[in-house]
Amino acid sequence: MAREFDRTEERPSVPMPPPLDFPEHGSPEADVLAEVEARFAKDPYPVERNFGVSYVGPPHQIAEQIRPIAAGSFFVEWARDMNPAADLFEKEAVRMLGSLLGHRDAVGFITSGGTESNLLALRLARNLGGKSEPEVVLPTTAHYSFRLGAELLGLRLREVDVDDAMRPDMRQVERWLNRNTVALVGSAPEGNFGQLDPIEELADLAQRKGLYLHVDAAFGGFALPFLRDLGYAIPPFDFSLPGVSSMMTDGHKLGLLPVATGFFLIRDEAMLDAIPAEFTGIHIITATKPGDHAVAAWSVMRRLGREGYRESARHLMEVVDIVATGIENIDGLRLLIRPLLAVVNFTSDRDDVERIYLELRRRGWGATYGHDGSQGRIRLSIHPHRDIDHAHGWVAALKESVRAVRDDA
Repeated sequence: MAREFDRTEERPSVPMPPPLDFPEHGSPEADVLAEVEARFAKDPYPVERNFGVSYVGPPHQIAEQIRPIAAGSFFVEWARDMNPAADLFEKEAVRMLGSLLGHRDAVGFITSGGTESNLLALRLARNLGGKSEPEVVLPTTAHYSFRLGAELLGLRLREVDVDDAMRPDMRQVERWLNRNTVALVGSAPEGNFGQLDPIEELADLAQRKGLYLHVDAAFGGFALPFLRDLGYAIPPFDFSLPGVSSMMTDGHKLGLLPVATGFFLIRDEAMLDAIPAEFTGIHIITATKPGDHAVAAWSVMRRLGREGYRESARHLMEVVDIVATGIENIDGLRLLIRPLLAVVNFTSDRDDVERIYLELRRRGWGATYGHDGSQGRIRLSIHPHRDIDHAHGWVAALKESVRAVRDDA
């Protein structure tokens, strides 16, 4: 069971296989490939049936086609002259994304994903703030990477409560501000329930107080602009708001890019002066990365354009609507909140939700299960690759699972 967003007092285990000797001799290629296939065959459900994690899905097909072209290439700041093509692909992908997110002059980097990008934002805000006891104010719904970053970077987090609509109390945000505050954090949307933080209000506050505001748009960066194009009422959440200092988004969630392809974008290149790159040679945490990640990012954006991404967003929302409506039509189940994007949460006041989850799993359909206080819930995070037929199939499996739980009650 995935509990990425659940709070727990228990330290997670680190399961390991028995000790394994390094092989003395190589094995035949056919044997190695056969074992790999056999192990993957034991996974609980195939990729197309996994509705539990938004980055479980193949990237756009052009990302696979460029792999042999980019084979052996890499990109890292200190070796631009060795692989100038991959370096330029990265920088042009960053520029295109900056333009999409409201600031053509944004600078930044491809990262390993949201966790690294959020750590980079905390580091930059801390260094720019210059406080001896730096603090960051953010909603309790913020991604776990901010708690990790606080531990690694010596920051104190001031976490703000949210209401039933997952909206943070802005009065409490202001109350938490003090002389040690170096940054505010908002999510567009947050990943637990998929709801958009009040980025406009946070940006206004950051601008008035002279604070750094980082927007975690892991889910929204490659979707919200296109939903707005389609007529959805999407409020400003990006660099179009002057108070936003940095943003991140994950191309491998809703952007049809390979895992792990994240982006960290900064409003003003001068802000990078706070990073002592003259000692490290790089501005980010991960150094050398495979060149095909940069080439894939550039290629998918060029191949799809706004038109292609609009169609991907339209399709995603059709799948989400099929699933959410299917849940609502089952007596005894209820959505915890209306989905904004790819994340769907539901529970039951009648049935054992964990048993429903296990029945789904037994039937080979993916979801995640966790607890929200004393109530169990099932969370879905849907990849754009999920198709209409499998959406209906997931709903049918849910109906069967609920029926099985009730028949066994």
